[in-house]
Amino acid sequence: MKYLLILFGLVSSMLQAQENPSVQVISRNQQDRVLLRWAVDQPQAWKEANTLGFLIERSTISRNGEAVVPIEKSMLVTVPLKPQPLEAWETLATQDQNAAILAQALYGDRFETSSPGEGLGAIYAVNEELEQRFTFGLLAAEQNYEAAKLAGWAFEDTTAKKGEQYVYTISVAQTLEGTPIIENGTVYSSLDDFEPLPKPIGFFGLFEDNHANLSWNFNLLQELYTNYSIERSEDNSVFEQLNAAPIFSVQESNGPNGTSLSYTDSIPNNKTFYYRIKGKTAFGETSPPSDVVSGKAQENLAFSPRITRKEIPTDSTATLFWEFDQKGNDLITGFEVHRANSDNGPFEVVKKNISTTARTTTISGLKRVNYFTVVALGKNGVRSESFATMIQPIDSTPPLPPMGLSAALDTTGILRLSWNKNAEEDLKGYRIFTANNPDVEFNEITSKTHLSEIFIDTIPINNLNKKIYFKIKAEDFRYNQSKFSEILMVDKPDVSPPSPPFFKRYSSSTDGIALQWTPSSSTDVNSHIIYRKNNAKTDALWEQITEIKSALDSTYTDHSLPATGSYSYTIIAKDNVGLESSVTEALTLLWNGKEIQEEDMKFSGIVDRELRFINLSWKMKDMPIIEYRLYRGTTKDDLKLYKVIDGSSNGYNDTSLEINTEYWYGLQAILNGGRTSPIKEINLKY
Repeated sequence: MKYLLILFGLVSSMLQAQENPSVQVISRNQQDRVLLRWAVDQPQAWKEANTLGFLIERSTISRNGEAVVPIEKSMLVTVPLKPQPLEAWETLATQDQNAAILAQALYGDRFETSSPGEGLGAIYAVNEELEQRFTFGLLAAEQNYEAAKLAGWAFEDTTAKKGEQYVYTISVAQTLEGTPIIENGTVYSSLDDFEPLPKPIGFFGLFEDNHANLSWNFNLLQELYTNYSIERSEDNSVFEQLNAAPIFSVQESNGPNGTSLSYTDSIPNNKTFYYRIKGKTAFGETSPPSDVVSGKAQENLAFSPRITRKEIPTDSTATLFWEFDQKGNDLITGFEVHRANSDNGPFEVVKKNISTTARTTTISGLKRVNYFTVVALGKNGVRSESFATMIQPIDSTPPLPPMGLSAALDTTGILRLSWNKNAEEDLKGYRIFTANNPDVEFNEITSKTHLSEIFIDTIPINNLNKKIYFKIKAEDFRYNQSKFSEILMVDKPDVSPPSPPFFKRYSSSTDGIALQWTPSSSTDVNSHIIYRKNNAKTDALWEQITEIKSALDSTYTDHSLPATGSYSYTIIAKDNVGLESSVTEALTLLWNGKEIQEEDMKFSGIVDRELRFINLSWKMKDMPIIEYRLYRGTTKDDLKLYKVIDGSSNGYNDTSLEINTEYWYGLQAILNGGRTSPIKEINLKY
């Protein structure tokens, strides 16, 4: 359910200028009805809408899982909903101050922003009276659903049915001439989506001297509950409400962990009390109670120890001296000393049963770093603790060398070093060193002890050094430094493309076009790539025809030419990180095609004595033919040129024949550039 924008944190945003005011609406599904709430989001439009009233249209979009076509629409009110006359508010206003505030916002001659109850006093004042009426009216309506109905800002649809899905549209009845349009508000709802209210969560209490501090997270269920009531019991059975006015948040939401509500209850010490809270929705519903929090207040120990001095007589013992008011001796059973590895704890007891009159004690078994506190133990079970003090014995033992050094370096020179954290308790940090050669002295790049296991820096990458080296030391609080870690070698990213290759020889033959080039002079070249373009096509693109990955190969013959004609070639070099050189100047060559073999031609003939002709037919491989030359003779050795036929033809009918004569025919194809095919021969008897 989308929360209506009338909580205080969002009311302030309503006061900002918008292009058009609009109606904001939410709904809540009950088992037998749909509850609606709405409000106009700008003060002047809010005032006009209260005068004009609101209309409610319900659109039935689905019934029993099937879409309703056309959509059924019905008006749920016959006359616009407007604020009820002032006399209709009297009973409710005397029972609830929020109803009184809302009536005053709608009908009062003057409206003053005095605090109406708990929480509202924290609202910052607005300047204009209309804005004051608008802001406090919405807040008051948020706390009382019956008052919202009296104001014409709420409605219960008791005609809704299960199995149906609705879209409700709330609109202002009409718009006054010359005023901005107030946009409609819509909301989806269905009785099938009913869910019971959850109990409030995150409720806890802290019991101190003569009072209980109770708190809970308002934001966890902010979309459901607009305010809360808190109840107390002395027997965990009968509970009574403590707060006269509802408790709610006047802060803008900052996510699920943003806002805590609290309540302080004054109670006698040494008696158990039980507390629970209930939430209330914008529709007047009250939630089930939260889990019960219980406890008893106890008198605080009025005196606390204070460590004044510390001594380290040996490397393994320490003596603590503290102050504690003599008046507190009768209130305590004695002292304890607690120890931890840091001032944040966790602390553990290292010495017990120190007498009430003692103000010094000696602790043995010191570690490399020790944080001590002195704790006074009250007779009523309450404790008071000193601030922690650090004791570190003389230490000349350095930490172990750091382990797990690794690096990430991007193409912009941003370096990220990381390593495993050292386990020493007295570890202070690390020192970082670098060099361009592992055999020279490393330079420190940290001006002071580095405190984390991640180091980020920027290094130059456009220089002759292709590698950079790092090693680190660990350092403790006594400035003892470890030995160096193992050296880490980092390859600098390659950001310079290789030098280009260039063609130096070429040749064209019937077998294809042979190319020879001088390779790129760059040492990191991984391959050379050759591209080709068919110049016969006006829109031809460069296409990759091969990638030579051997640095020793510098020749290539293109056997994949599709047809005779003009072709252009270019070549680039690519290095091992994918950078490419500039392209060479295009090399344009003419290819006359492959040599035609006799088997590339099919030549046959059929004798038709009835019609008195010989039909000759042929077929060539897919290649451009300029013309065909037909030879004829009566013997194989007597062939002479007989006809020249267009290259687009694939047959010829010979009618100049003599009966009972044997004929030899030969066919030769003429290609571009004057190339000729072998003569294909056949023998026919007419």
